[in-house]
Amino acid sequence: MMTKESSATRKLIDQFKKASEEAEDSLKLEEYQQAMALFFEASQAADEMCERFITLLIRTAPSPSHRILLVEVLAWRLRYYTAQYDYHLSVAQTLRGLPREEWIARLETILVLSQSLVTKLIPILKQADDVSLRRRIQKVLDDWVTGIRSLVEKLRSWRMASSQASRVLEWALDNDLENLVKF
Repeated sequence: MMTKESSATRKLIDQFKKASEEAEDSLKLEEYQQAMALFFEASQAADEMCERFITLLIRTAPSPSHRILLVEVLAWRLRYYTAQYDYHLSVAQTLRGLPREEWIARLETILVLSQSLVTKLIPILKQADDVSLRRRIQKVLDDWVTGIRSLVEKLRSWRMASSQASRVLEWALDNDLENLVKF
């Protein structure tokens, strides 16, 4: 089993390195579409490696306190992203035309990053035996969904468009993130 995991991990690392190098080469050759695709592939491999490391850290943590500490680090990163929604939205509110659209695009990128982080917390929540850890993660997810709802409402009230924000909220509600755990 350990060899199979090591092989899969090595494959991901190699995929990341190869895609990154090829993307850089594509940029030099001004093949921007190819570079975008390769950078996306590299980012997917990096995201999967991150998930593997988080899972390993949770599984090998020497105590519940260590697991909670790791979850707190992830929770504060998620709070950072949530605060960035409001920051980018506030800046966009002061602008018009293309600059506004650029700030909305930045906001949408942060939304995707926060969604990716949430997808790392869900398996931890589902596998955790420790009730305090489960409560902590559920609280973080509840706060995140509340932040996305607030963002979508602000976008609507300010007549700004972001289909990405609506999709992320729909994803959260479809996955019942507010009610994953019953205590």
